[in-house]
This record gives sequence, structure tokens and C-alpha cells, in this order.
Amino acid sequence: MELLIALLVVILIVLISYGILYYLSKKQTKTNQELDEQKQEIMAIPVADKLYTIKNKNVTGKTGRALENEQANWQTVTQYKLPEIEAVLVSAQDATDKLFSKIKARQMSDKAEDLLQEARTEVEGINQRLEKLLDQEDANASYHEELYDRYAKIRKQLLAHSYAYGPSQETLEKNLSYIELDFTKYNELMNDGDFIGAHEILEQIQRDIESLEGMMEEIPSLLTRIDEEYLAQYEDLNQGYKAMLDEDYRFPMDVDIPEEINQVDKVINNAKEAIARADLDEAQAIMERAEVQIDRTYELMEAELRAKQYIGGNQGAMQQTLSKVHQSNRYAILEIDRVAQNYQLSGSEMSQMRDYADQIDRLQETIDYTNQQEGNHTIAYSDMETRYRDSYETLAEIEKGQSKIVSSLAGLKQQEREARDQLYLYELDLRNIKRKVGQYHLPGLDPSYLDRFFACEDTLDAMRSKLNRVKLDMEEINRLSQIASEDIEYLDTEIEKTLDYVRLTETAIQYANRYRANHPEINDAVDYSHYLFNERYDYQGAYQAIVDCVAKFDSQAQSEIEKIYRADKDKYNY
Repeated sequence: MELLIALLVVILIVLISYGILYYLSKKQTKTNQELDEQKQEIMAIPVADKLYTIKNKNVTGKTGRALENEQANWQTVTQYKLPEIEAVLVSAQDATDKLFSKIKARQMSDKAEDLLQEARTEVEGINQRLEKLLDQEDANASYHEELYDRYAKIRKQLLAHSYAYGPSQETLEKNLSYIELDFTKYNELMNDGDFIGAHEILEQIQRDIESLEGMMEEIPSLLTRIDEEYLAQYEDLNQGYKAMLDEDYRFPMDVDIPEEINQVDKVINNAKEAIARADLDEAQAIMERAEVQIDRTYELMEAELRAKQYIGGNQGAMQQTLSKVHQSNRYAILEIDRVAQNYQLSGSEMSQMRDYADQIDRLQETIDYTNQQEGNHTIAYSDMETRYRDSYETLAEIEKGQSKIVSSLAGLKQQEREARDQLYLYELDLRNIKRKVGQYHLPGLDPSYLDRFFACEDTLDAMRSKLNRVKLDMEEINRLSQIASEDIEYLDTEIEKTLDYVRLTETAIQYANRYRANHPEINDAVDYSHYLFNERYDYQGAYQAIVDCVAKFDSQAQSEIEKIYRADKDKYNY
């Protein structure tokens, strides 16, 4: 029974396998048929008919070479690629018919499909290019008609409005003749059957016509611009220059107005020549240079007009300024003489004022000479303006310097008053320091402090002596005042420190007395403190000797002592 079941299973598997193979064979056969139909579609594309039609037109030149190229491409397809496709399709079908060659059949059909796609692309390309060749003749005729109408319109416009193109008419007509020659060449190529070559000629004609149309549109506006703007401005410059000469204007040595105007004329003529050649880019560039040259010439002439207006408004003001600064100089010299009777000056004040006086005299001479040149019409107004402006600037610097010197002289009297007041205060401060020391009956002071004290007294004596002289040297007096100020500040600060330690020492001894019964070493510390206080005048050391001893058994001793002292400090009489 088991053997029978196994046999049935094998038979069932064989039947299923044959069924699958049959299905695959039918499917592959259908695929092969579809591929064959694609091949027939490719062969049905009318490439051969178009090759025949074009060949019968007896084409030549570039068109003939294009035809030969497409014929070669078509032969490659028909003689090599299509037979190869046919062979692959036959192999695919043979493999399909064989029971166990289904994989090979699929591979061959895939290859055939790739070859068919490649062949279709190439054949369709050949067909499209041949189609274009067939249409080229009619397309050229339509293109030619359009271009010839534009050419005729240009010629008519040039004949009817030749005046509008001025010297460029000859160049424009020459360009038209070149276009006419190209039309003749086009007709020859069409008659010879070279439609591609003829089309290229038409494209060149179109570019030339577009260029010519652009020229004919732009040239009249350029010529109008030259005639109505540049030439008008050129004439205006000529007339303006003559009018300025009639009014006795002169120009700086480095300004040649006739040459500037001549350059305007030269640039305008260069622009006309460029237009005559129909070189419009060059013409535009030259016309821009013409504008720059015209503006430059106008500016040079207008600068003189503006300068004359400036001089007219400043001649009186300049003389007034010179007089004012000169008077200030005379006053300053008198003031220096007056102040020098009571104060010792550095000596540079008078020499500086005399130098200013010389500068003012030279400026006066320059302005007088400049005005004389104007009266004789031998100087340009712009040169006059430059001299005036330079003179104003120099006068402003002189006035500033004179004012500074006068202000410094005026301050000497105030400095004297302040110095006398300071001397009184310094002497008062020094007496107060003596009084503070005397209140405490100190056994002595540090030698360096005493040296500084006596030096300060000497300084004040010297300051008093110099203030009592007939002619005061305020620079030296101010120097001594500064030294005295520093000395007194030092002396006052140091004596305050000294008195603080004196009073702190007294407070420390009182604080230490509470520990004397239990700490006999305090007696030694007090004795040592008295030694430092009375013999060495080391008041800080005397205080520190007590504090250091008490601190051995009272760590808060120093802070407590100083706290007590600060609380009682305002009770002391200074």
C-alpha cells in the first residue's frame, strides 16, 4: 500500500512539473511573438522610402553628405542589426520548444529585447533626420521670404531716411550689399540641392539683419545726442570762454582752457568717426569720454566764477581780520611789557609775539599784492581764493596762540593771590603740627621726621622771600608751594600716626594692669615699653611690646585695646 502511495505521489509531481513547463513554454512563445512584432514595426518605419525620395532630388554639398551618412546608418541596421535580432529570436524560440531550456529561452528573449530597443532608437533617429531633410526645402523657402522682407524694409528705410544716418550711411549700405551677396549664395545652394548649406546661409543673414536693424535704430539717437547735446555744449564752452576773457578772467598756470575745449572737439569727432564705421560699442565708449571732458571743462571755468564770488565777499572781511589780529598782537606786546614789570617771565612770550607780528606783516603784504594782481588782471580768482583761505587759516592759528599767551599772563596775578593764601595756610598747618606735639610733651621725635619738618620751614621761608620780591618768579613760587604741600601732608599724616601710638601705648598699659598680679612678666614688658618710648622715640614699638606680652595669655588683647581706644579717641583734645 505504501508503495502505491509513493508511486502516485511521483506521478503527481511529474504531472505538475509538465504542467508548469507547458505554461512557461506558452508564456515564452507569446513573448517571442511580441518581440517579433516589434521587429516588424521597426522594419515598417519608412526609412527606405525617404532615402529614395531624397536621393531623387539630386542633393549636393552638406545635404548630400548628410544623406550619405544616413544611408550608411540604415545599411548598418538592415545588414547587421536586424539579422542579429532575427537570429536571437530564432534561438529564443528553439530554446522555448525544448523541454528543459526555458532559462536559456528567457536569456535570449531579454537580449533580443535590448537589441530591438537599440535598433528602434537608431531607426527612429534616422527617420526623423530624413524627415527634416525632406522638410528643409520648404522651410528654407519660408525662412527666405521672411528674411528678404526684412532686408527690403531696411533698404527702403535707408533710402528714404538717409539723412538720419549721417556719415554711417555708406557703412550701412555696404552691410546691405554683403547681405544681398548672401541671398545670391543661398539661391545657388538651393539650386544645387544643398538645403542644409542654404539654411546656414539664412541663419547668417538673420544675424546680419538683426545687427543692422540694431544699428539703424541706435545710430539716429547717437547722432542726435552729439548734435543737440555735445556740439551745443562745445559751442557754449567756446562762447563762455570768450565772455570770461572779455570780463578779464584769468586762469591758473596749469589750466589751459583752449586746449580743454579742443579736446572736447577732438573726442566728438572721434565719436562721429566710430558711428561712421558703425562701431557703436566704440562710439558709446568715446561719447562717455566726451561727457567727462565736457564736465571737466565746465568745472574748470565754473571754479573761476565761484572763486570771483568768494573774493567779492571776503576782501573786506580779510582786511578786517588782519586788522583785528594785528591789534590783538599790539595789545599782547603791551601786556607782556606791563606784566614783566611785576613778574619774571620765561622770555619766550615776547619773541613769540614778535614772530606773530612778522607773520601778520607778511600776510598783509601777500593780501595787498594779491589784490593788486586782481586790479591788474594778472591772477586767477581761484589762485586768489587759495591764498585767502591759507591766510585765514594762518591768522586763526596766530589768534589762538596770542590768546593763549595773554590768558597765561592774566593768570599770573591770580596765581600770586593763591600762592600768598597757600603760604598762610601752610604756616598755619605747621603751627598746628607743633601744637599737637606740644600737647603730649613727647620726649622726642624720629630724626627723619624732624629733618622733614625743618626742611618744610626752610621751604616756606624761601617761598615767603620770593613773594616779597619786586619781580615775582611764579614758576619757582609754584614749585616751592608744591613741595611745601607735599611736606605738610606727610608731616600731618605721620604725626597723627605717632600720636595714635602714644595714646594706644597708654591704653595698652592700662589694659595690662589687670593682669599684673598673676603675670609678673608684664612688668618687664612695661619697662621695655618705657625704654622704647623715652629713649628711642619708637612709639609704635612701645605699644607693640605691651600688646605682644598680653597676647600670650589674652589672644583678643590687641583688638580689645584698639576698640577701647577708638571709643575714647574723640575725648582727646588735639
